[in-house]
Amino acid sequence: MKRAWTSVAVMALASALAGCGSTSSTEVGVRTSMAGVFDKRGTQHLYAPGGVFVFLPVLNSWDTLSIAQQNLFMATNPEEGDRPVPDDLTFKTKDGNNVYIDVNVMWRIDPQKAPFLVSHVGRSVEEIKERVVRPLARSVIRDVFNEITSEEYYQVAVKNRVAEKARTALATQLGRFGLLVDMLQVQQHRFDQEYQTAINAQKQAEADVQTLIEQKKNMLEQKASELEAKRALWNRALEDAAGQAGRTRNEADAYFQTKTNEAKALVAVAQAEAEGVRKEAQALGKLGGDAYVKMQVAQQLAKKHVTLVPVTNVSTMDVNKMMDYLLANKKKEATPKENEDESQE
Repeated sequence: MKRAWTSVAVMALASALAGCGSTSSTEVGVRTSMAGVFDKRGTQHLYAPGGVFVFLPVLNSWDTLSIAQQNLFMATNPEEGDRPVPDDLTFKTKDGNNVYIDVNVMWRIDPQKAPFLVSHVGRSVEEIKERVVRPLARSVIRDVFNEITSEEYYQVAVKNRVAEKARTALATQLGRFGLLVDMLQVQQHRFDQEYQTAINAQKQAEADVQTLIEQKKNMLEQKASELEAKRALWNRALEDAAGQAGRTRNEADAYFQTKTNEAKALVAVAQAEAEGVRKEAQALGKLGGDAYVKMQVAQQLAKKHVTLVPVTNVSTMDVNKMMDYLLANKKKEATPKENEDESQE
């Protein structure tokens, strides 16, 4: 009976002293046995995110660590960096110039290594960052970045390559403590004022030269465009002139052909008339020529209106004599032509 009451008393005391611990969705919990009553002293237990857990607070310690991504921003501007003082990294370049750079290290805790961190490094993210992440980050980054020259800091590809090399080296160092490095960003760099002034002057001179080169290039392109436009106008004018010349030539050829055809027609008519005259002359010299002449005179007279007006004391007109007279005149007109034709024959 006494032993039963003792067990009840212990259970009542444990219930009175019982506590609980909880974790958010981005936290893990670590319970450490302090008294060694139920577990060996120093034994640690890992608890998953997003839970509530009951334990004896007197016999155990409870710690939570965030497993979300953290930023260690070491910058010259106190309002931007993690510390209220200038915190940028300062070291020498490969060619001996002082350089100052702002660096952001993105890191996080490996959930499985949370108990080790609590017992060997720190019981909060801030302690872990200040004791391990910051000193190792500054040391490793200096060792890697002092391998490049001052000029290479202006080359983005070189800076990115060296930043990745530094991230890999830092991940190796922090991995021994259960810390993961996701990214390392080199955001800005600065040199000593004298050297920075010289660099700025050099960069400005290079920019001015590049501007002049671009202006010259644009001017050449503009002149080439203007020349091409002029050439197009010349070609168009040449084509117009060639077209006009072609039209003029065609018109001249058509006019010449028309006049040639007209001349040929005139020649043909003249030849036909001459041939008719020649044949008339030949007809006059042959038998029946008189009859032919009379027929021609009759045809000519048929075309004219002749009125005979009788007059007193005028003898009657002898028509036969008039015809003989007309025939004689007709023969005289035809004789020279006939002689000419005979001479040509």
